[in-house]
Amino acid sequence: EEYDALELAIGTLAEADSELQSRFSPELSRRAAEYFRFLTDGRYDGVEVARDLSARAQPEGDAVSRGTDSLSAGASDQLYLALRLAVCELALPEEEPCPMILDDALVNFDEQRLVRALELIRKIAERRQVLLFSCQEREARYFENDPAAAHIPVGI
Repeated sequence: EEYDALELAIGTLAEADSELQSRFSPELSRRAAEYFRFLTDGRYDGVEVARDLSARAQPEGDAVSRGTDSLSAGASDQLYLALRLAVCELALPEEEPCPMILDDALVNFDEQRLVRALELIRKIAERRQVLLFSCQEREARYFENDPAAAHIPVGI
């Protein structure tokens, strides 16, 4: 009986996983591609997300997608930020938006990438509260004249 129960549970979990993948994966890829397109200013227009949440990016006008090993470190960081944001948007309820927390998510971004990422975060913050923790002051300077943003310095 125990074996049959385990076999039934495993089969049910496999079916649920398959259904989740068929419903969640396409929307996750679409949303991540939308964010990545914005972050890269249109240089990439497609994202493929694998079952293990590894991602590949498709350059605009190119038929071949590229893994993170073929992207620059900056583009790879942008891709995984886009993926994290897409997962958050899909996993967090829209009807009762809870805060999104990002901790040093932009630490390796150069200034140009940082500005695009902060513009995207500002757009997301129109729909839900975003708590952005950073060990740098760049983010605070970007939002210093934004009345909707609060900067709370924390000393150690």
